[in-house]
Amino acid sequence: MSLLKSITTRKLTSNDKDITATAVELLNRTQGNGLFAPDYLQKRFGDENHLIIAAFDNKNLIGIGVAELINNFDYYLPFDPNLNQELSKKIVGSFSTLSTLESYQGKGVGQLLSQKRIEWLTSHRCEVALGVSWISGHAHTSNRTFEKAGFRAVKTLSDFY
Repeated sequence: MSLLKSITTRKLTSNDKDITATAVELLNRTQGNGLFAPDYLQKRFGDENHLIIAAFDNKNLIGIGVAELINNFDYYLPFDPNLNQELSKKIVGSFSTLSTLESYQGKGVGQLLSQKRIEWLTSHRCEVALGVSWISGHAHTSNRTFEKAGFRAVKTLSDFY
């Protein structure tokens, strides 16, 4: 049986506060210690412009992804200083963050969560989706997940993070 057949996904809500500490710990462990505040996910509950999607194997959290609708592009300006003009009249989404439990990396969980985020952005009539990936040199980097989700690299910056 394929691993993905045993994986379930669902949107997290304010009723899932017991999961958020584990999810934020996963984000910090896999993306950079201290990068995400303890209330990072809780601040997004109830905001219709955010999706927090989680993957579970049985009841165990194995992945977390966040997407959002945005109208401020300042974070992305180092990649293209013309974004404000290019995107000002479009519905724009952001792949805010994604982490998969280390023992599940490279097994399609990130792709599954990315697919769910794209479906959500599409349901909100999103015309453009933005995301930032870094090339870490490790076996499981987000650039491959972005590519498999249909993103294309626009610009590489050596000193963004």
